[in-house]
Amino acid sequence: MSLHVYATPEILDRIVAGIRDVLDDHLHDRDIYAWRFTLPVDAEDVVHRDLAAQWRERRPERAPGAERAYEVALSLVGDPAELTDTDIADLEHGIALAVYAADTDVPFTLRAHQRTDVVVPELDHELR
Repeated sequence: MSLHVYATPEILDRIVAGIRDVLDDHLHDRDIYAWRFTLPVDAEDVVHRDLAAQWRERRPERAPGAERAYEVALSLVGDPAELTDTDIADLEHGIALAVYAADTDVPFTLRAHQRTDVVVPELDHELR
């Protein structure tokens, strides 16, 4: 799952805290492994330019200050029965609400990609 936001570092911190809460609630009592990381998006990237343009459209009287584009990437690994389309849609909804709770006017995009073709090689447990 990939969330791109155009926000200040302070608002990004609130968004990430909200995402942690949503993810904890969503994964409670499920056998799913999840990790999250946050990266700045290069200013020349089309995602950055699109989100910056949306921000300026919403605030024509202001110039961006500390705002920039960030990607919050979430990866979930587990039994496909626990990662259904409905489950992912619920998670996406919760993440969107976390963005709105941090700041209702933050431009963002959210996409989920499901992969079932990943092959994990057997681990070699032999001590050498």
